[in-house]
Amino acid sequence: MFWKKKKPATEIIRYDSEDDLRHAFRYHFKEGRGFAVTFKGKEVLVLNIGAGGLAFENMGFQPQDKDIVQFTLDVHNYRGITSFSAGLRILTIDGKSVCHCVFENCPPEQYELLHKYVLEMQKNDLAH
Repeated sequence: MFWKKKKPATEIIRYDSEDDLRHAFRYHFKEGRGFAVTFKGKEVLVLNIGAGGLAFENMGFQPQDKDIVQFTLDVHNYRGITSFSAGLRILTIDGKSVCHCVFENCPPEQYELLHKYVLEMQKNDLAH
């Protein structure tokens, strides 16, 4: 005998836009709470961060500008090295003058560090 397959009990999550997907794995700092990085000789405040890249306010930069950034993340319950260094390239600058950047030449362990950082920051926000 053949039986009809039942539909799964869980609902599939669908994203309405690429922005929804981008926000899923990104940590958005509260106003003025991000950390500073130096990009092309200027200190900029990070607005949000994810394993793929970060964003900051434009200070006269252009799309495709690139530099190497270095910073140390304060990751709760992480015993490894929390220093981060990678190339950073501006992909776009939006209408609000925010530079959206992508990490380049980033080793896998650095991606894992960023994932852990985002997760711990989100957990901390939920706890408070």
